[in-house]
Amino acid sequence: MKLSVYTFAKDALYFDYHLVDMLKHHLPLADEIVVADGYSTDGTYEAIKDLDAKIKVHRTPLDTSEPKAWLRKAKDEARRRCTGDWCVLVDCDEFIPEWEFDRLRAFLAATDRHVVAAEYRHFYGNYKVYYDNPERHFPPRVKRIIHRNLPSIEIYGDGSDVRVPELGAEAEEPLVRFECHHFGEVRKASRLRHKWRVQNHRDVQGRWDWMPAFLFDLFPHDWLDDDVISHLHAYDGPYVRAVRENPNEFVRDRFRLHDALVRRGAA
Repeated sequence: MKLSVYTFAKDALYFDYHLVDMLKHHLPLADEIVVADGYSTDGTYEAIKDLDAKIKVHRTPLDTSEPKAWLRKAKDEARRRCTGDWCVLVDCDEFIPEWEFDRLRAFLAATDRHVVAAEYRHFYGNYKVYYDNPERHFPPRVKRIIHRNLPSIEIYGDGSDVRVPELGAEAEEPLVRFECHHFGEVRKASRLRHKWRVQNHRDVQGRWDWMPAFLFDLFPHDWLDDDVISHLHAYDGPYVRAVRENPNEFVRDRFRLHDALVRRGAA
């Protein structure tokens, strides 16, 4: 069985995604990793194009003709280049733990399913804190990201999930789930706020935001925002290999949030 991991990147270094660590982390899992690069101008392409023979980087222009579909289309550019029997869609900041690798490959080799789900833990500020608000549907706890390499596979919604349209939702109920650690909110506070603005603006307008980047440097996200901290929890492991080997890469708040949780007795 051949397994492909695929993703999309656009100026990932500038927006402080953990792309290089993510790609290296999944090399033992994947037979190939396919990256669609949206003509990054910040050095992202140069940083990953020769990272490993398994990693295949394809530059592709973004299709912004449909504002809410640009991310789905960009990820689909990578999907259609996958040659594996099975594929795994991950974002630049998502890590399937290495303790799941053998179990995942064994399951895929034997299952008759077409789509398999992952259950997410969303880290916030650093690798010792995660976000969980049961009253909100976002960020999602479960995403359907593992699928057979079928021509009919469709990436849908905000680009987080896949489905086989002809099978229907009931046939693809995620009975088995695999862990995924998400570090999307573990990035520089300025770039985190900038990313939120750009993504929301493009979903509506279909083009890059006009707001100057330096404004986000002047007015970054507040890590100790009361509306957020009440939904944060301490995490004491296990940590994925990428965190253990390069812990500084996964700390952006100098552990201020973890210290705040300790003071509040929430850790």
